[in-house]
Amino acid sequence: MSTPTRTAEPKLRWVLASLLIIAVNVVLLGTRTGECTDYSPESGAVSTCSSGPLVGVPGTWAIAILSLVALAYFVYRLVRRPVAS
Repeated sequence: MSTPTRTAEPKLRWVLASLLIIAVNVVLLGTRTGECTDYSPESGAVSTCSSGPLVGVPGTWAIAILSLVALAYFVYRLVRRPVAS
């Protein structure tokens, strides 16, 4: 009775998946949004501006954690050794 063996999977797909995760993170986490409120000097109020991540702080944390898990899995699949017979 022969034992089935796993052949080496193409590693290109794991490299491409890792690069895609990195590109998505650069776009989503590197883009910021903001708003400014301008008041006239006669009103006595101070003009203010605020900015933050495009997906918000909770979204940033969620994307970062999911991306780290995905990248860890992709690196695991990239470096693991195929099973020999």
